Parts: sequence; C-alpha cells; structure tokens
Amino acid sequence: MKYIVITGASSGIGYESAKAFAARGKNLIIIARRIEKLEQLKSEIASFNPEIDVVIMTADLSVAENAHDLYKKLRRYEIETWVNNAGFGNFASIADQILDKIQTMIHLNIESLTILLCPGLFKL
Repeated sequence: MKYIVITGASSGIGYESAKAFAARGKNLIIIARRIEKLEQLKSEIASFNPEIDVVIMTADLSVAENAHDLYKKLRRYEIETWVNNAGFGNFASIADQILDKIQTMIHLNIESLTILLCPGLFKL
C-alpha cells in the first residue's frame, strides 16, 4: 500500500493538502505536534472517504532526534509522495531576532528536512 506523507498537517497548507489527497483516494501519513488537530483531520477525512488509511504520527521536528525516530518509523511504509509542510519563518527585524528561535527554525527547516529526505527512506 502506498502513502502520501504530509508533515505540518495540523493546519494550513498541510491540512488542506491532506484533504485534497484523500479526495483522490490516497492513503495518508499525517504528521504534526498537535495530536488533537491530526485526529480532527482524520475524522474529517473519514467523513468523506472512509476507505483510505490515515496514519497519525506526532513529532516535534525541531528536535533532530525526533526526526531520526520518525525516519525509522516511516521506513516500513511505501512512500509515494512527500509533502514537507513543517516549518516556519521569522519576520522580525534583524535587531529583534531571538537566537533560540532562529536555532529552532534552522533545526526544523533544514536539519530535519535533510534527515527525512534521505534517499534510503524512498523505495524508488
């Protein structure tokens, strides 16, 4: 069985992408920090397409160890498409930047993305 993986699926583009893929009959692995939002999404998808498999995984991908753990969990699935929606930006002026926030953003937007998109995860 093939799956579409969507990180950052608890809101916004990730949430809507999951619904769009589900409408096309695609099995999903939805990932975010907030399990209640993922459960809400799974329920919404089941209301219009109960036949597809929706797997929920929670992870704070701003922590590299969590990305490694998620990578290991995903290895058992056949991944068809990856939607990397987890991430954030910082729009404060240079003078107002907070180093901890910038480091978290780098871990999420660069480090975890690189870990999760390692070629060994995909069965091409």
